[in-house]
Amino acid sequence: MSRQRIAYIDFMKCLCIMLIVMYHINHDFFNYLAPNLNNALQAFRLPMYYFISGIFFKLYEGFADFTRRKVNNILVPFVFFIILNFVMRCVEALLRLMIGADPIDIDPVILVEPFCQRYWLWTTPLWFLLSLFWVNLLFYAIHRWIKPLWALLLVTIALSVAGYALAVNKIQLPLMMDTSLVALPYFVLGWCINRTGALQPTRWDRWGILALALAAVPIYLFSDFLNLHFQILPSYWKLYLLPFLAILTLFWACKPLPRVPLMCHYGQYSLIILGTHPLFFLPLRFLFIHYGLEPGVALTLIVFVLTMLLELPTIWILKTYFPRFVAQQPFFKPGWKL
Repeated sequence: MSRQRIAYIDFMKCLCIMLIVMYHINHDFFNYLAPNLNNALQAFRLPMYYFISGIFFKLYEGFADFTRRKVNNILVPFVFFIILNFVMRCVEALLRLMIGADPIDIDPVILVEPFCQRYWLWTTPLWFLLSLFWVNLLFYAIHRWIKPLWALLLVTIALSVAGYALAVNKIQLPLMMDTSLVALPYFVLGWCINRTGALQPTRWDRWGILALALAAVPIYLFSDFLNLHFQILPSYWKLYLLPFLAILTLFWACKPLPRVPLMCHYGQYSLIILGTHPLFFLPLRFLFIHYGLEPGVALTLIVFVLTMLLELPTIWILKTYFPRFVAQQPFFKPGWKL
């Protein structure tokens, strides 16, 4: 990518994607360490991604150009990873047949599940991309039509309240649009942070670690279960106040950190990890359990390490041979029209 990388942003993305991978391998893993740790981590694990996307929001050259870029960077990888996962599951079905394990369903109808229902059998983590696409388009419309900052923030709050009301009443909109309404404030927070110039180093950055340590106490004590995918939400103030506190203090704490090449590499290509990690952890977990390793901390850590190691050649292969499908080069070139 031509844009200069910001090391601490890549570090934050790496931290988030590693937590996401670990959570997907074993939903209960973090609670083995502390009873409410998973809920505390959920306060920023996915909201942080919306926040980072908001930091880099631009209007570009109008709606058509903006949409082209978001299609290239979000929707094209979304479709590509759905197809890739289906192909690899066909391979897994053959391997299961060879070792005499239970077969898996590879009905092609699975390819259209992400477009017509909330739960997808194999590619569930990709819901975030669909939601992020709508958040970008929604904020583009708000930003173009509403100029005063106070009015923009009021509209953001109103839309989040509407999304929260939908969740409370168990009303789900198609294509993750309801989740996008709830997630919009996290995105707007990132946009606001960029407006303040906070991305630049300051003499106050050294206090970020202390701020994060202090914030960790209320975040741990008061966080409740949060699932943006299925719109299982805590009380409204916990939905935003605690994630905002977690996001801002983590952002602050990461700013003075030195560049760690491997972590930054994972962060830079976290989109690829998001789209491909089920390809590895699902069969790895199955194989270890099939051959006698009991589910638990050891199995989770082994599968996590192997999954992240396998992501290294996967990142290289996809960015080298399929760059237009993983947001490394534009799929639709400038001049493309809706």
